[in-house]
Amino acid sequence: LERPLNPFSLGAGSKGLGRIPLLLLDMGGLPSANAHYSNTHAVIGLLGVLLLSASPARSTLLSQPRTVSARPPQPDTNLIQKVGAPSKSESMTYLINTLGKFKNFAENSRAKVEVQHMEDELHLRQDIQSSQDEGVKLALSQSITSNEQSLKETRRIYNNMVNFSASLMDLLQAATAKGYGCEQLVCGPHASCTDTTAGAECICNEGYVGQGANCHAPPDFMPHPLLLEGKNVQQTKAMDMQVCVFKDNKIAVVYQDLTRRGSGHIVVGKVREAGTTDLSPPEQFTAGSGKAFDPVVVGTPMGRILIAWRDQNKMGTCWMRGAFLGGRGVRGADMALTWGKAVTFCNDQAHKMSILPVGQSRAVVLFSDKVKATPNTPGESFGNSVLVETQDSQPSILGRFRFADFPVVRLEATKVSDNAFILAARAAKVIDEMDNSVTTQQEAMAMYGEVVDNDLVFDPNPLNLEPKRSQIWARGISLIAPNTLAYAYQDGTGMQIKMGVIGIDPKTHQLKEAVAPATMYKGFSPYVNMLSVPYTPSDPHTLFYYQGEHSSMVNVCSWDAKKNNFGRCEDFSWLASKASSVSGARLGDGKSFMAFTTEMGSPHYVVFGLSKK
Repeated sequence: LERPLNPFSLGAGSKGLGRIPLLLLDMGGLPSANAHYSNTHAVIGLLGVLLLSASPARSTLLSQPRTVSARPPQPDTNLIQKVGAPSKSESMTYLINTLGKFKNFAENSRAKVEVQHMEDELHLRQDIQSSQDEGVKLALSQSITSNEQSLKETRRIYNNMVNFSASLMDLLQAATAKGYGCEQLVCGPHASCTDTTAGAECICNEGYVGQGANCHAPPDFMPHPLLLEGKNVQQTKAMDMQVCVFKDNKIAVVYQDLTRRGSGHIVVGKVREAGTTDLSPPEQFTAGSGKAFDPVVVGTPMGRILIAWRDQNKMGTCWMRGAFLGGRGVRGADMALTWGKAVTFCNDQAHKMSILPVGQSRAVVLFSDKVKATPNTPGESFGNSVLVETQDSQPSILGRFRFADFPVVRLEATKVSDNAFILAARAAKVIDEMDNSVTTQQEAMAMYGEVVDNDLVFDPNPLNLEPKRSQIWARGISLIAPNTLAYAYQDGTGMQIKMGVIGIDPKTHQLKEAVAPATMYKGFSPYVNMLSVPYTPSDPHTLFYYQGEHSSMVNVCSWDAKKNNFGRCEDFSWLASKASSVSGARLGDGKSFMAFTTEMGSPHYVVFGLSKK
């Protein structure tokens, strides 16, 4: 994961449909570099077989059933006459496609070898640190050196395979470009054909660089380690990643550091236009040996940062702490943090909170609250919130505001205007006061909230998607277009991910179901979340990310405001392995920032973009 990996685009629709492929990243696992090195000569031999078989007619012959015979197979002349001899254009197309598949194979294999090598090296270095035997340490160090040499040789071989395929494809495409139209020209991956006065020409799709035959994502759109740690230090393992974007593409990533007794840490930085990210060293925001479970972070347009967390997984106290980003005019200190003191604001916590900015210097923290029973009053579980002023590094609570008189968990929220937001939650069912036999499930609840002066105001009549269904787990909510939101969630009963669309009345702010929830993916995902306006405001799309069967996935749909429906939905693998913790935030201009940990707990990030074909 630390090495540049091969980005590839999926979801390439037919020309003119306006479908959106992603700049995606293959980060799967394969055998070690030594295993790949031993099989490389066989792979090159396979290329020779593919090239010799580069004929549509022969491909048809090979697909027919044959009987085993001691004599070599002879061409079926009757079948050739029936199918027809391949034209020059068909043969050239088949050959170029074969070369393209071989090139993709080499690129993907090279990337996966890099990932496996990094994981093997991490294991070896951990074994060196834990071993007390100097002889064992020496043997392990020699293994690291040997593996590094094998990786270099394997990388060189795969690079030669990629260069050979690309060069031959360039030569063949150059020979067919002049005088042919797009219907006869085969472009490379991530490229589209354009007819010019000189003939057909392949042009890289939006977001990609290179020639028409070898378009690829910019180097900055590849995965990178979140922390720059040397080889001789203990590698950080993290969980509960959370990222936010604010103030001219500034970013803040918070996480629980498992290698440092579960303390909370933050990394701040800035994402440049091309995707390059400048990151600061991590800073601890918890005091002493304090822990940080499910930390959440937000940044304001004024450059203030607010973090909220609980100090125990169950029965924890919730804390918040503010910081000012920047050196207050000091040159070269634009990533410095000036901290305020941590303050408590609730107790008996066991669930993740939600946080979002409002206005220029305020934030709203939403959480599940409790009041213990007394001899005279019963205990209560309810939804609560605080409005926080963050003008300085020391946050001040302006007020507390209940938004529900029933238990709520799995809180998520997204802004719909500068001071308004929509809250998504899993809530307890409600019983009709007039008829006790009538109950409403609030497993997929949505509620409108707004800051009015120094108060938080909530609509007392929430919207409930699927009011008859229970066991709705992870969820995400996002803004698609003005007064239009998407709500995606994991249906635990049917083991599927569903998505519906919610409309907001611009005058009354009442929520209504615009599109009934539909099944988007069949299977279980431990997380489901969404990104608001993932492409551009003028071309609305939905995007939710989840865990697939073997990889980390995103689902992208286009939104048709006139027909009031979403369509052209496609699923893409952006990480060819599972991630134990994932958090995303929109950067703008079709780009998104994803912070994640591998299954081993190593923190990484990647910038990916959506591009129209």
